[in-house]
Amino acid sequence: MSTPSTRILSIDVLRGLVVTLMIFVNDLASSVHAPSWLKHYPSDGDGMSFADLVFPAFLFIAGMSIPLSLGKAHLPGASKGLLLTKILHRGLALLIMGVIMVNAEQHEPWVRGLWGICAYLAMFLCFRVPPRESGTKSWATRAMPFVGGTALLVLALLYRDAQGQALLLGPLLNPTDSVWLRHSWWGILGLIGWAYMVAACVYVFFGYRPEWLLGAACLLTLLFLTAQADLPAHLAGRPWLNWAGPLLSLLQAPIAWINVHIGFGTTLGPLAGLTVAGSCLGSVIAGPGALASSGERIRWALLFAGGLFLAGLLLDAPHGLNKTRATPAFCLYCASLTTFGWVALHWLIDLKGKHLLQRVVGPAGENPLLAYMLHPFLCMLVALAGEKLEAVVFFYRDLSAWPTCLGSLLVSLLIVHGTGAVARTGYRLKV
Repeated sequence: MSTPSTRILSIDVLRGLVVTLMIFVNDLASSVHAPSWLKHYPSDGDGMSFADLVFPAFLFIAGMSIPLSLGKAHLPGASKGLLLTKILHRGLALLIMGVIMVNAEQHEPWVRGLWGICAYLAMFLCFRVPPRESGTKSWATRAMPFVGGTALLVLALLYRDAQGQALLLGPLLNPTDSVWLRHSWWGILGLIGWAYMVAACVYVFFGYRPEWLLGAACLLTLLFLTAQADLPAHLAGRPWLNWAGPLLSLLQAPIAWINVHIGFGTTLGPLAGLTVAGSCLGSVIAGPGALASSGERIRWALLFAGGLFLAGLLLDAPHGLNKTRATPAFCLYCASLTTFGWVALHWLIDLKGKHLLQRVVGPAGENPLLAYMLHPFLCMLVALAGEKLEAVVFFYRDLSAWPTCLGSLLVSLLIVHGTGAVARTGYRLKV
């Protein structure tokens, strides 16, 4: 079946809405007066709040976009090598940005966030999309990624730990005593990078058919269960698998390493499965297997959302709801609710032609990476100016619950439309 020729604006609007909400809940997290349902559920608890839904929704939307960006993967003559290079480039860029942002947040080595400000400026240069026009201006802007990348490398080498030790070549010359840039939990962008690489590779290698993608999403989600026990050791005790004993023994060490440094049962499991579930929905909207009519897409999406929700109910009791551990029920509920959200926006925007929400959050959907990064960058700039200015700019954080919420909402909308203003100058941030 052919891919629909018209652009599905609801995907862009959904992405913009989720990015706007990410900025909103991140800003609101700095206030002690924010309502509990707009703050993240305790990391050791069994439940979820509205704020917990936002990041998984973005992962799901990232998956929805894969059939749009990699739609040519299954056409005759398509080069999987080039596609894999593109996927690896995007994933590594997100990992680098995630690690930089995490280290700037957890420990600021220079006065008043100056290291973080310089790192953000370097990333803005390094990952800028070069303009297409030719001429002197184009050559100058094309040099920006090189300048930004060099600046990032220098900043990384100059990073200092909490004890103030200079870490220039420290990890190489004295690795036991130095604390250099650490991946920690990889940051939001890093988690997106890992999930994107897994989901994009699944799409490239295993096809665009929804049933194949759904099967892959289920298997990835079940990796959560694998991570709860030493699966290779367990299987090695099965008599009918005696022949595979040496291979299973070899798998124990790499699986343990992945589980410690990346997250076999979280990042590469349910979170990646959540992204593949988004690709499953995206494959019926765009790409070689897309459904032709909006009615077919809506019916399919509603059945898909209902099935995801039912699966979440079945897995809720044994493993509960926990964002930090990325439990299967949590991821399935988030995928289901995001699908329902897309259906509502598809009906409102693509079918009924109501574009008010698009005008409100559209800039964030068109340039999501810049919109997401502008918020912490601007907060750092305000903090650099001093505590007095910081208290004036963020005065609303000391008010009662609803004025605080309105202040954070206003800040998020200002950043979204500031992103639009920057984009109109020709600047785009993309990996």
